[in-house]
Amino acid sequence: MFNVFKGALLALVREKSVFIWSLAFPLILSTMFVFMFANLDEAGQFEPIPTAVVADENYDAAPGFSEMIDTLAEPGADQMLDVARVATEQEARDLMSGNDTAGAGYFNISGDGAAGYFTVDADGMPTVHVKAGVTPDSLDSAYQSILKTIGDGYVRNAALIEDVAAENPAALADMAAVEKLLDAGDLTEKIDVTQNPPKESVRYFFALLGMAALFGGQIGMIAICRTQPNLSALGARRAVGALSRAKTLTATLAASWVLTFACIAIAFLYIRFVAGVDFGGRDAICIAVIAAAALTATAFGTLLGSLPKIDEGVKGGMLSGIVCFASLFAGLYGSPTMKLADTVNAAVPAAQLVNPAVQISQAFYSIMYYDTYQRTIEHILILLAMAAVLFAASALFIRRQRYASL
Repeated sequence: MFNVFKGALLALVREKSVFIWSLAFPLILSTMFVFMFANLDEAGQFEPIPTAVVADENYDAAPGFSEMIDTLAEPGADQMLDVARVATEQEARDLMSGNDTAGAGYFNISGDGAAGYFTVDADGMPTVHVKAGVTPDSLDSAYQSILKTIGDGYVRNAALIEDVAAENPAALADMAAVEKLLDAGDLTEKIDVTQNPPKESVRYFFALLGMAALFGGQIGMIAICRTQPNLSALGARRAVGALSRAKTLTATLAASWVLTFACIAIAFLYIRFVAGVDFGGRDAICIAVIAAAALTATAFGTLLGSLPKIDEGVKGGMLSGIVCFASLFAGLYGSPTMKLADTVNAAVPAAQLVNPAVQISQAFYSIMYYDTYQRTIEHILILLAMAAVLFAASALFIRRQRYASL
């Protein structure tokens, strides 16, 4: 039986076509993803808010507010504002509309201009001016909320200081007491809701791994076709050999699984170390997912390979079409398909349960973002159940095949 396994493995390795879709295609596509999504993750990070400040005599007469603006605009990891100081309110409006009339190139960003601007009245109180007609779920809306919070916070603290000064002027001499008074305290605790920081690009790599795994089904399909006496000379020789048909199929499928596992593992290692997708140090459980995915892919290819009266080329076309269609609902083909995948998953969860490409990609997703392995194990069990059903269906076709002569 080992000789059959070894012979089947060597025969599959010599089939150069299996490596085009099972290995070369995932490596090429993942390389393209590296360049395509190079700036995608950075685009989702917080950038300092482009803000204009009318630095007139009222602004200069309010040192507390100007110092606060300077602190928020200080370069560094905690920089919140990208501030442009202008002389008149008209210049600030021009900056907010995206028209840099001063030609000074105030902001490090380009496009829509300032999210808003501050003016200071004669009493030293700031007013926030923001754009009208901003959609509630847009980035500008979030920026405006932050600017309003900054302005409201300053006005509130200034009013508090005035009240204290009116009731107990001596209290203002104690700076520690003033700082304690103005310190709102940490009313919220920052926690990580995911195992690793979320990145938009990694979902496409997970979907790619799902597609790569299913394309590995071509190995199982070719292996089964080579065991059929009416489709290959190797199958005819094996049919008249001393080893039983069941043992021959078992050894052949084992060889198919090993080669499929190797191809997916190479793609995973390439994505892990070359593309730089970090799985949070959970590489061991990733190997378990790869093993289950390889088994499901082998079973999928076995089912297609066992279909009677269909040419091998047609079976290969069927496999490619099914894999590409299944990958659509894993969100592989860009942002619109990723939204489609999320919509289908929310509306018809059962449809995603029977999609191996989705299960494989979600298994890797759960590894990266969940703090336990429960969801990952659920996806692995679903993949194993799929493999069992596909192998059972394949057995029905194979058992019914009879040959009048070889």
